[in-house]
Amino acid sequence: MPTASRGEIDRLIDSCILYLGVERNLAPRTLAAYRGDYQSFAESLGASGAWKTSAKAAQEWIAQPGNALSTMRRRAAALRVLYRFAEGEGIIARSISDEIDLPRSRRTLPTVLGVEEVERLLTALGTPTDESDFSRANAARNRALGELLYGSGGRVSEIVDLDLDSVDLDDGSVRLFGKGRRERIVPIGEPALDAIQGYLGHWREIHQGAPSRASGSAPEPKALLLARGGVRLRRESAWSAIRGAAVTASLGREIHPHTLRHSFATHLLDGGADLRVVQELLGHADIATTQLYTHLLGSHVRDSYRKAHPRA
Repeated sequence: MPTASRGEIDRLIDSCILYLGVERNLAPRTLAAYRGDYQSFAESLGASGAWKTSAKAAQEWIAQPGNALSTMRRRAAALRVLYRFAEGEGIIARSISDEIDLPRSRRTLPTVLGVEEVERLLTALGTPTDESDFSRANAARNRALGELLYGSGGRVSEIVDLDLDSVDLDDGSVRLFGKGRRERIVPIGEPALDAIQGYLGHWREIHQGAPSRASGSAPEPKALLLARGGVRLRRESAWSAIRGAAVTASLGREIHPHTLRHSFATHLLDGGADLRVVQELLGHADIATTQLYTHLLGSHVRDSYRKAHPRA
């Protein structure tokens, strides 16, 4: 049975998650991640109520031995939200959130594929592992997945969440819902449209008719990309498909779905696209996030500057 102190923080967590879902419109996956971190923090406290009077308990939980820098940054950001909510609700009297430092990250440039490497990856995604209809259906779906990731620059969660009515085949666009459920319409090219139509034409029915291996997963007839039994393709399965194709294509490095998003942005900028347009296509709230890709262009940016600026 939880102690009075534990019961108090559990109620705070429930209220904060409700606020994040209703007021900030965060996606279900994001809410689940916040809740997981908050429950872990609550469990680390035991019967202690010290979390209300000092940042020490939070700092110790953030910096638990073995935590990667990315984990510490995520935990710190999550607790800042929880403490600010508690402060705003008058549950704690002092501003503890200001004492929770966000560990500095080492700035690393994202992995980007060349155009020829993207082609190899997409070809591998669309190659069946055998001649069975199910393997060919997987290949058709995976090719559509890859074309959508690279053709729209969408996050993998945005792509697997696509429904049939999210794609306008006549207009050549997809409707994506990003962080905070912000909606954006993104154009896609002929290769992506062809891959989608190829999957919808016959192979999607194969997935609907195949017996499901996932217990408790109900079919989702409205989902664009399916797995066995007509269930929606899971994010983890999309990751597995991309990683497997990267090995088949002999790309020789760690590749994941976000690599295609990075490549989308970099190739657009390299082709002369406006930074603000790329920001809108990616769904970045802050253009500083998009500017990271300009560091990957190197000589192209310098050459453009020298050609365009009167005092270059």
